[in-house]
Amino acid sequence: MKINPNFKKVALQAVKAAGKIVEKNFLKNHRVRFKKDLSLVTDVDLEAEKIIRTIIKKNFPSHSIVSEESGGEFGKDFTWVVDPLDGTTNYVLGFPFFSVALALVKGEEPLLGVVFNPISGELYVAEKGGGAYLNKKIIKTKASDNISKHFLIFNKGKDLIGGLKVLMKIAPQLERVRIWGSGHLEICQVARGRVEGYVTAKPACHDTIASVLIAKEAGAEATDFNGNQFTIHSENLIVARKKIHNQLLKLIKIK
Repeated sequence: MKINPNFKKVALQAVKAAGKIVEKNFLKNHRVRFKKDLSLVTDVDLEAEKIIRTIIKKNFPSHSIVSEESGGEFGKDFTWVVDPLDGTTNYVLGFPFFSVALALVKGEEPLLGVVFNPISGELYVAEKGGGAYLNKKIIKTKASDNISKHFLIFNKGKDLIGGLKVLMKIAPQLERVRIWGSGHLEICQVARGRVEGYVTAKPACHDTIASVLIAKEAGAEATDFNGNQFTIHSENLIVARKKIHNQLLKLIKIK
């Protein structure tokens, strides 16, 4: 699917500008506060979000913006979904596993996803129907058949208790489970074939839309725990190549 090339150009400009702010302030002392859901926010989150919103509004003044810190509503036409610093806790602790993420949605259909780790320089990009890329090289999910021999990433999302119940169902059947603390980069590990799957309970839309598109374009399935295609309204999420995805779905559905 061909989209306006300016969309991708501006998206890359925005995430790289925010990435410079994030990188410049990494390993410094930060003023940290807790949000209502007990997640962290720093001045860097706010500064990175501000520059992304400024760049988008300058280029596409009629587009809507939904962002983690400032909120917003999806428009009927184009909406940009912004996560200026996904993995703030990692950032504050000095663990270089975090990203700037940006997605473009038309109505409720994701068209473009960009995820950037400014420390490693890893830049993931996908357009709907155009494949997934890491630093301009095409990426694919890992070809795997048996879930018992492989690795999965788990993210509790916004539902700790529900997430732990799911984890207890799937963990005994896996070789390893990892929790890395940055939803977008975690999902991108599935897209590039480093791990076999990703599971989260009650994800926020800004934590998933960009990377889910990247993973799907790399060959992954993305559904909720009932097997329905993942949307901006989904309450939970499984991302994995088809055979592994089906096995995870069966485990999660066990009473």
